[in-house]
Amino acid sequence: MATAAKRTLKTVEDAGESVSDALFDQIATLRKEIAAVADAVGDYGGHHLGDAQHNAMALAKEVRHQGAIVARQVNRQASVAGKAIQDNPVPVIVALGTIALLSALVFTRD
Repeated sequence: MATAAKRTLKTVEDAGESVSDALFDQIATLRKEIAAVADAVGDYGGHHLGDAQHNAMALAKEVRHQGAIVARQVNRQASVAGKAIQDNPVPVIVALGTIALLSALVFTRD
């Protein structure tokens, strides 16, 4: 009986060691796979961050360029309007008076 018990214990110990070794191997494999996935996610995120920065810089450059064009156009229109006012001040005064009168009528209504 003692011999059977010893054999059983030996079998259980051997089985336990093989299970432990298998678990350690699986854990090591999982660690490697997790590291590979983490690297892939980091590369993926890094590429998208670089793309987003590039797009933001391009957009800022385009907005700055278009803003300069708009500023030049507004300056030209203001210059033309200023010359028109200097040449014909009466229509401008009449137009401003009309706007003021209409505003006063609209805002004083109950």
